[in-house]
Amino acid sequence: MLDFLFKPRSVAVMGASNNTFSIGNRVVKNLLDYGFKGQIYPINPKESEILGLKAYPSVLDVPKPVDIVCIAVKSTLVPQMVEDCGKQGVKFVIIHTAGFREMGGEGAKLEDALLENARKYGVRVYGPNSQGIMNSDPDVSVYANFTFTPLGRGKASILAQSGGVAEMINLNLRKMGSGFRIYASHGNASDVNTNNILDYLGDDAETHTIMMHIESMKDTPGFIERCRRIAKDKSILAIRTGRTAAAAKAVSSHTGSLMQQDSLTDAIFRRAGVLRFQTVEEMVAAGYAFANQPVPSGPNVGIIANAGGPGIIAIDECVGNGLSLAKFSEETKAKLRAGLYAETYVENPIDVAATATADHFALALSCLDEDPGVDSILLTMVTPFFVDCEAIARRIAETAPKLKKPIIAVVMTNENWVGTVQTIKNAGIPVYDYPEMASRVLAAMVRYGEIRKQLAEAPAQVKGNQARAREILAQCPGGFISQAAAFDILAAYGIPVARTLPVSSGAGIPVQIPYPAVLKVDSADVVHKSDAGGVKMNIADETALKAALADMARRFPGAKFVVQEQCATGTEVIMGFKCAEGVGPVLMFGLGGIYVEALNDVSFRLAPLSSPEAARMVRAIRAFPLLSGTRGRTPADVPAIERLLVAISQMAVDLPEILEMDLNPVFVYADGAKVVDIRIKK
Repeated sequence: MLDFLFKPRSVAVMGASNNTFSIGNRVVKNLLDYGFKGQIYPINPKESEILGLKAYPSVLDVPKPVDIVCIAVKSTLVPQMVEDCGKQGVKFVIIHTAGFREMGGEGAKLEDALLENARKYGVRVYGPNSQGIMNSDPDVSVYANFTFTPLGRGKASILAQSGGVAEMINLNLRKMGSGFRIYASHGNASDVNTNNILDYLGDDAETHTIMMHIESMKDTPGFIERCRRIAKDKSILAIRTGRTAAAAKAVSSHTGSLMQQDSLTDAIFRRAGVLRFQTVEEMVAAGYAFANQPVPSGPNVGIIANAGGPGIIAIDECVGNGLSLAKFSEETKAKLRAGLYAETYVENPIDVAATATADHFALALSCLDEDPGVDSILLTMVTPFFVDCEAIARRIAETAPKLKKPIIAVVMTNENWVGTVQTIKNAGIPVYDYPEMASRVLAAMVRYGEIRKQLAEAPAQVKGNQARAREILAQCPGGFISQAAAFDILAAYGIPVARTLPVSSGAGIPVQIPYPAVLKVDSADVVHKSDAGGVKMNIADETALKAALADMARRFPGAKFVVQEQCATGTEVIMGFKCAEGVGPVLMFGLGGIYVEALNDVSFRLAPLSSPEAARMVRAIRAFPLLSGTRGRTPADVPAIERLLVAISQMAVDLPEILEMDLNPVFVYADGAKVVDIRIKK
């Protein structure tokens, strides 16, 4: 339980001083300036008073219990300071000091030493290399942190590994007119980690949304489990740095445990129910709305505008981001005609005109809220000098608490109407400067609504002969298994495959293979068989097969071979999975053959798949129109692809012995699909 960390009754600061440029001074000053409700104990052996507070030579000299100690001293002194805290019965230490595992070498040894001392006394460690914590609850008002942005109350909690990113989120929330609930920047997370803090924020009734910055992850299954539980009630938004190779190198040196490639991050977040953003700017803009408004129940947006141009921009951006313009009911339109100006356009968007009054805005908002075809409301307004804009803002603010549907506002104005904007914000309505950003935020909220629905989907079940598949695997040595064995494993799960049999020059030719046939080299060392000359097609009869086999045996001495029926060419796709360390099986799908490497157009998901998730996985690739039929092409059997993905998802769960599986190509026809080539590694 982290109550002692986020709701401390007393805070001591090691490294406190009267030097205004020191971290210790800033922490004490922040605690004082923002009215911390508990006791503050500066620790400094050389000063008797710091910022008007009595200073103590050591934490051991503090006469009363201490819940948390902020440590801002030289890194080599930290292990001993932690030991002193343990002897004093301190519950948590927040270590601001850097120079530990993130630096490698001696720093890692220092971190191990401080952790050993902490464990000896049952002290929990927050950090090291951490910025600290804040809690805006007025009953606590703790600012155990060395940053500078004023403490402001809000309903979004910030959880960031990087102190710089945490402060960027906080600073920009404040610029938008919002604050935060709880702020946690935990640095190296040597003890108290992301999952621990997620548990706490998930249980905090005043946290409506969680905004995360992730660099590394130590317990991915635990992260996914927690997020899925929390996401049913609260939105979880995240950015992850280290997407490029250069940035990944910097992240690795900073944390020592990189969260692998970017596509894997997407798959993890998707399974966890986390909405990912590529920029801090868009995450903050969305978090501001998530903290104050409910998630839309669907994609249909109703737009109200008092100027035509911004309304049109909003339409373009909404539709471009996957939203739909709501179709108003005849009852709604009749109410609007009766209460607005006679010339008002009452289709979507509603142009109430620049001269619209407070009553007009209130009517439009109420009508859209009552219309069953509207899922959310986007209000765009300018502030003309010839109307009472403050009266309009007040009426919007009075109407907002009565609305059941989310409302996002855009107010295009200048410094003369700051009060007008603030009146709307004070009603819990997020206000943006541009219709583009407001539209993107609304689209993000709708996407999260879809994520929430997907969390309830059950994994699809496929009946396979697991015992038979494991029996085959047990007979195979480690590494890539033979093609013949691999095809037998697929057959155990009812996966349609090209008829395949082993063949060798020293044995008889199988009679079960129809002609024309294909001869292939079966070697773990030959990945691209066609490029290496390891595939011979259009073999007409047994004589031709013997000749091809003799020739291939000379070119691939010691290799094994298989003969297959020659399947009709279909649309080539690739699918498979790889077990990622600490994560589990990650499924992949894309166009097959040469396209998978040339276009890199693939999608990833974690196993197990639900049937709807398999469908989304197929549709996630850019080349999906080639499968669904475009410009006269015969559509491929997309449901057959989805069934195959579900089957290999089941295999990934049932057969942990398989480390990698590639099915490439799979020929997809207008009716059905067939696996032509496979690689399995155990």
